[in-house]
Amino acid sequence: MSLYPRSLLRLVLLGNLVMMLPLVAAIVYAEITVERISEQSELMAGEANRAGQLSWELPEDLRHMDRILRQYSVLQDASLFDDYASARQEWRRRAQRFVEIPLMNSLNGRIQEMLAAEDAYYRKLSGGTGLRDLQTNVAELLDRSVALADEAGRIVDAERTSFRDRAGELRQRLMTAIAAAFMTAIVLLLLGRRLMARLLSNVELAVQSLGEGQLERKVMLQGPDDLKRIGERLEWLRCRLRELEEQRTRVLRHVSHELKTPLAALREGSSLLSDKVPGPLTAQQAKIVGIMHTNTLRLQTLIDGLLRLQRAEHVLERFERVQLRFDDVIQQVLATFQLAVRDKRLRIMGTLAPLTVTGGREEMTTIASNIIANAIKYSPAGGTISLSLTREEDQVVFDVSDEGPGVPIEDRARIF
Repeated sequence: MSLYPRSLLRLVLLGNLVMMLPLVAAIVYAEITVERISEQSELMAGEANRAGQLSWELPEDLRHMDRILRQYSVLQDASLFDDYASARQEWRRRAQRFVEIPLMNSLNGRIQEMLAAEDAYYRKLSGGTGLRDLQTNVAELLDRSVALADEAGRIVDAERTSFRDRAGELRQRLMTAIAAAFMTAIVLLLLGRRLMARLLSNVELAVQSLGEGQLERKVMLQGPDDLKRIGERLEWLRCRLRELEEQRTRVLRHVSHELKTPLAALREGSSLLSDKVPGPLTAQQAKIVGIMHTNTLRLQTLIDGLLRLQRAEHVLERFERVQLRFDDVIQQVLATFQLAVRDKRLRIMGTLAPLTVTGGREEMTTIASNIIANAIKYSPAGGTISLSLTREEDQVVFDVSDEGPGVPIEDRARIF
């Protein structure tokens, strides 16, 4: 079962989605973190505002209660007792609201003690006694309420400091998460790019192998279905090229061998005529026989070249490098062209230094033969061909110069 999607386009889209996942996760985490910080900030601000307001209102209520008790002690007006009861209920309600603030949980015990103390003295007052004790208690509660307000302020300041620390920690975690997401996205991008490069490089290598004539290795491409289909088409092309190459080789081999038999007869006949075996020839007949003999030798050279080409293509993988004297190779090649040189009355001049090179014997012979044959072919009758074999540092230089027309300037760039 293939792990790749069906098409290369889907693979690219999937890679982009995978690369975007860490970024999306970072964005979601950032949104959640910011939302959490915002909620905590609003909650803390609300609790701090309520605590601050109530911590200020509680002492004011106690002051109001203290004034009412003083007025009652002087005027002995029963309506003032009702006013105290109303003020007392408002103070107790605000104290209860103060206790319900989560931020003020640590002050709950002290608030309850104050409420209980005031309630005990108030019950004595309702029995007709204990006014002075209640006044003293309210004054003490006022002092405790002021201290309680200071304590609430310190709690709010400490909570703000703690919130800033937590917010800083959350921001640090958020920055770390974003950085990790970007690094992960970059790593995924590089991995995806490497995967795509590997898949496409396999296609390039397959095409390059076909272009270089390496038809023995089967083409198989891994990846999405469309790349596999490309691999199947390239494999079909490889098989087709191999089939055509085999057909061409068979035709070349057949034609070369079929031509050698009649050519041997023609060469043998021209040699017999040149040697005057049938009898003496006239000057015109001798010239014609010489032309025939020269062309049969040339045709023999061309057929041998075709056979060498065919053999070279099949033994390329078995190419064997040996050390050989290149000057001896050149001398052997010159010996094969003696008749052509004699027919055109050419002079071969020059110096061949005794130099050893490393290469294939047949291939080096072909190179020297092609160069010398070209010089003989284009040299005018009675011309001179100069040969030179020298060493230049670690290179061997073989120069062949003739008196032919030379290569046109516009064609020289395409020679080699």
